[in-house]
Amino acid sequence: MAIKNHQQTAHSPTTLDKIKIVPIGGKLSDILKTFGSTYRRLDPDKPSPTVTRSGYRDFIHPYDDRMLTVRELACLQSFPLDWEFTGTRLDSYSSKREVSMTQFGQVGNAVPPILANAVAMAIKEQIFEVEPDDK
Repeated sequence: MAIKNHQQTAHSPTTLDKIKIVPIGGKLSDILKTFGSTYRRLDPDKPSPTVTRSGYRDFIHPYDDRMLTVRELACLQSFPLDWEFTGTRLDSYSSKREVSMTQFGQVGNAVPPILANAVAMAIKEQIFEVEPDDK
């Protein structure tokens, strides 16, 4: 069974050149003059930075020379493996596109499910004066 939303991006040679020079836990802007916080290689021993809708160009896999897939970013956000994101995977930046939100955008704009559940439980406890053990 194939894992949903786990399609790797085909990177251009210039993108691969940038990816290859970034060490674990490092970012391209520490090496070259770049704009923003793109091209950060994740450190498997540290928490991930915030996942944003531009995640497809933000995070480099800790060991492989590639950006993360939609599924890998969704795992960072605590989505279950069976959750499927639909629609276009990447943004074409075309003014004629019909898709309002890409798969990467859906992941980056989402509230992580574990966080959403914790907030919901806290609100429930406040509204109904339920003890935490009564969930």
